[in-house]
Amino acid sequence: MTEYNTIKRYNVVKRFVLPSAIVLVMYILLHTLYFESWKIDNRAVQHYVAFVSGLILFFFIGFNSLVVYMVTYFKGASVHERILASLFVQIVWIGKELVRVSEFFTFGETIYYMFNSAFLLAIIGSFALMGIGEIICRWLLKKRGVYQEKVITPLPIYAIVSGIVAVYVFLIWGIGEHWFYIYVTGYKIIFH
Repeated sequence: MTEYNTIKRYNVVKRFVLPSAIVLVMYILLHTLYFESWKIDNRAVQHYVAFVSGLILFFFIGFNSLVVYMVTYFKGASVHERILASLFVQIVWIGKELVRVSEFFTFGETIYYMFNSAFLLAIIGSFALMGIGEIICRWLLKKRGVYQEKVITPLPIYAIVSGIVAVYVFLIWGIGEHWFYIYVTGYKIIFH
């Protein structure tokens, strides 16, 4: 019995487009609220709105993949659709940032900017969350008696381990300065 025999497969709009559109709209609203909060006349309110919306935006970019993956899983989305929907916000965010820095970076520098720790951690961390989501979804289906295969398999574990390694390399190892040194050294070698 495969997962597609146990889950109703909705049409592409319900299983992929709608979840992707919902997270995109949420991202746009949070992004707009954060970056337009400076227009609030009351400084105390402005600081509060900026802090809260920035914090929510940060966690949304970092962790929306887990929820999106599980929603699309139970709507019968294929693995490719689940991955794309789960990475949608991160891809839009990175694309927006690349357009922003292209105003003052050369094309090559803009491409190199994609390898900064924030972008890499967002992508690799999303894959780790997808691995966690896959295991949770399988476990829930197995608990209901409709999933007969193994709950824990190598691929989700590899994804989770890669996320742990990424957190260590980009954030913990020398408080992130070692990766930054490697990143800057690469920049100097290529562009100077």
